[in-house]
Amino acid sequence: MTPESMETTVASPVRGFLGAALIAIGALIMLLCGGCGALFFVAFLVDTLAHPNDAAMLLMPLVLGGVPAAVGLGLFVVGRGLRRPRHVPPENPAP
Repeated sequence: MTPESMETTVASPVRGFLGAALIAIGALIMLLCGGCGALFFVAFLVDTLAHPNDAAMLLMPLVLGGVPAAVGLGLFVVGRGLRRPRHVPPENPAP
């Protein structure tokens, strides 16, 4: 990195830590809630082949596991946004 490019970005260690924490929490929520929901969805899908009247049960893992997984995705995206440095325009632009 050149000195000019170092002046155009501002990275805060607090924002970096908070972003990393949100990324970790979001990834864990997505992995655990989404993975558990996916396993139950597959189990209910296989059960639906044997008992077609229970097809409405396929919505349960999507709601109970999908909504928290979407919240985890949101935390992950916000954390990535916090980890990116802000660009500050240079005070004296070169002519």
